[in-house]
Amino acid sequence: MTATTSLTVALALVAFAALYAARAWGPERLRLKDRTGAVAESVGLLTLFVLSRTFVGWAGVSVLLWVAAVALAAVGAAGVVLRFAAMPAWRTRRRRWLRGARLVVAALVCGTVLALAASSY
Repeated sequence: MTATTSLTVALALVAFAALYAARAWGPERLRLKDRTGAVAESVGLLTLFVLSRTFVGWAGVSVLLWVAAVALAAVGAAGVVLRFAAMPAWRTRRRRWLRGARLVVAALVCGTVLALAASSY
C-alpha cells in the first residue's frame, strides 16, 4: 500500500472513531438510541481497527493517528458502557425483522473479517 493510501485509511479510522465517540456522548438527536445499535457500532468499529491493522502500512503513517483513534474509541466505549443500562433493547419505531436481518448479516461479515485476521497472524 502506498503512503498516501495508508494515510487516507488511517485518517478514516480516526474519523470513524470520532463519530463513535460523538454518538456515545453527543446531543440527544445524535446519540445511540438502543442497545442493539450500540453493540453493532462497537463491533463495526472493532472490525475497522482490525482491517486497518491488517491493511495499513503503519510504518509510513504517524503513530499519533493510531493513538488518537484508540483514545477516541475508548472514550466512546466508556460513554456506551455508562448509558447501556438506560437504553432500550430495540427502538420501537423501526421494523424489527429488517433490523435483525441487517444485524445478523453485519455480524457474519464482521466475524468473518475478525476470523480471517486472527488466522493470518
